[in-house]
Amino acid sequence: MSLWDRLSDGVRTALDRPAGAAQGALSDRLNLRALSDEVLRAELERRRRARGRPAHGRPAADDELTAMAQARRDRMRGRSVAKCYALLELPVGSPRTDVQRAFRTMLRQYHPDRYVGDVEQHASAVALVTSLVEAYLALLAQHDRR
Repeated sequence: MSLWDRLSDGVRTALDRPAGAAQGALSDRLNLRALSDEVLRAELERRRRARGRPAHGRPAADDELTAMAQARRDRMRGRSVAKCYALLELPVGSPRTDVQRAFRTMLRQYHPDRYVGDVEQHASAVALVTSLVEAYLALLAQHDRR
């Protein structure tokens, strides 16, 4: 018996238990007994495709994610460590705990969710937080190399 068969049997068994004496089984109320395994598989596949994921579960936009990661690495290469410390408002050579504390404090202060109503401020907060994250990651990588 395959995993899918065991899972579907378990779900059907759980759905057959009555939620309340007067209401009957959930599967009867939702008319799930009429669905076959093939219909369930087709519906799951349709939903996966609607979310942009193929059946094997990997994201459909692997190339796009790789390109974004490469662009981030390129931006971080051009930024000096001193600029990263300055962006987090720390003196050069601060310990890792100070870097983490400053990052979290500034992220709380400038988080884009604080500016949901104002489109302009929200966009600038997104840009600032992106640069903060890149600086933070660069400093963490530098501390790990030590």
